[in-house]
Amino acid sequence: MSMNAEEKQALDIVNATLKGFVERATNSTIKSKLQNLHSVLYHLVVNGKQRLTVPLVVQTYAARIHAKEQSLAEPSIRNKRGGANPYHGLYRAWEAASEVILRPRRQRGGPLAAVDIVGDEDLARLDPELKHRVALLAAQNRSYKAQLDILRRAREAPTIYLAVASKLEGVPPTVANGQTLSEAEVSALKDFVAVRRMRARGLRQADDGSVETLEGRRLTDPGFLDALEKIVKTYDTGDI
Repeated sequence: MSMNAEEKQALDIVNATLKGFVERATNSTIKSKLQNLHSVLYHLVVNGKQRLTVPLVVQTYAARIHAKEQSLAEPSIRNKRGGANPYHGLYRAWEAASEVILRPRRQRGGPLAAVDIVGDEDLARLDPELKHRVALLAAQNRSYKAQLDILRRAREAPTIYLAVASKLEGVPPTVANGQTLSEAEVSALKDFVAVRRMRARGLRQADDGSVETLEGRRLTDPGFLDALEKIVKTYDTGDI
């Protein structure tokens, strides 16, 4: 499927970002690593249609770039260094571009959703540097909205009785209306509370059992994540 104008525009922003970082690079090794990272990110987003996570990027980078002097570790991408880390900046630029490239096309070109900050027409009128910054902000806003929707749906679910004893007798735990959680529903809860998966979504568990962003902004009430973990354990006695 060929790219439309919005997708090409998103790639133009990424290419401009890469060009700026390469021009400011202090040595040839950094330049090569930036170009290698750009190639890997292009492969994942444009060819593979995959959502980006730092572990996935590092794993794919290692599989495609074998030269030891060109290796790239997770901290090299995660560390912001006060905004001076080109690898982090390039990753964030691709993260914003992926929001456009991976978005279902039927949603493009329509009226602004409540979560959107600016429309594509607004972005088109900005200069490349400002366009990149606004696109990053819009992508982060959509990501936080998606996370809040997941948490809101979980909080509105029926009350679940933790009947561990019934599992030992071969009877699955039940919810208040007599239904049981399906295997897919249990798997979804288990996936959500897994530490590595939470970090990939930009979330973590706070000391009081609530869910917060990696920047420390609380998203749920205290004990919310503890409750989900107890629910999962009634269906699976193994480690979460």
